[in-house]
Amino acid sequence: MSPKESKNSILELSRQRVVLFDGAMGTMLFSYGLPLGTSPELWNLSHPEIVLKIHQKYIRAGADVIQTNTFGASSLKLKKSGNEKKIERLNEAAVKIARKACEDEKYVAGNIGPSGEFFEPVGKAKYKELKKTFSEQAQILHSAGVDLFSVETMYDLREALAAIEGVREVSSLPLFVCMTFEKKTKGYFTLMGDEVSSSLKKLEQAGANVVGANCTLGSKDMIRLASVMKKSTKFPLIVQPNAGMPKLVKGKTVYLQKPVSFANDVLKMIKLGVSFTGGCCGTTPEFIKTVKRGLMGLEYKPSGLSTKR
Repeated sequence: MSPKESKNSILELSRQRVVLFDGAMGTMLFSYGLPLGTSPELWNLSHPEIVLKIHQKYIRAGADVIQTNTFGASSLKLKKSGNEKKIERLNEAAVKIARKACEDEKYVAGNIGPSGEFFEPVGKAKYKELKKTFSEQAQILHSAGVDLFSVETMYDLREALAAIEGVREVSSLPLFVCMTFEKKTKGYFTLMGDEVSSSLKKLEQAGANVVGANCTLGSKDMIRLASVMKKSTKFPLIVQPNAGMPKLVKGKTVYLQKPVSFANDVLKMIKLGVSFTGGCCGTTPEFIKTVKRGLMGLEYKPSGLSTKR
């Protein structure tokens, strides 16, 4: 029996309690010595023991879902570093490592990030080309045995829709899609000007099961965004904030937010009705562990969570 057949759907689990994703992979890889400019996915082959160790730390911290180290493992993204011919090996190795780290009741999410290409007038990307690229990666991840898909850090709605269509060509597994919004004077918008409400509706119509936001925003700024998203959709929501805003310290990018502050903000979003959460840039297993502790003091309600009495 495959992992996908031996456990309840993650969507069903979210009706019983909040589901916790892992935190940053890149942040952790850099802490283990990944050189700047090196594709993190290459370590699936050259340093699998480190990728495994990171997954295991997130599992011990309390994560229900770990995402494969494949954020930039599409052929278009790998082509930039001359590694596009390794696409199958890199994605398959990532799933194998994640599956090894996972306990029976945990979930492996096939992680898919943006292609790095832009549509006109900024770039020359074509919708069909991007859809084909995402479909190719999704097929490899699906065949390797993931339980769900996590499409994230999408700053252009058109690319997010291409990713959904590409995944849906090859798989009916649960599909999570996170847009990346920036805080503007008139509200929240993606880099390409997509606003929240219409974006979430189009993601739903295209075939996403869970919608939400990750990256760019720290946890405090994402509280308001979570409220806006909750009013914009009846679909389950996922939020994965950064650990505050990055700072340049002695030539290095660092995130200064503390896990307790992050967890308190995340719990506020959960009380608004968020069903899935985790961390993005700057977060570590300690952040996920602290969120998990906070969740233990809450009880599930259909419209969100409340403090236990």
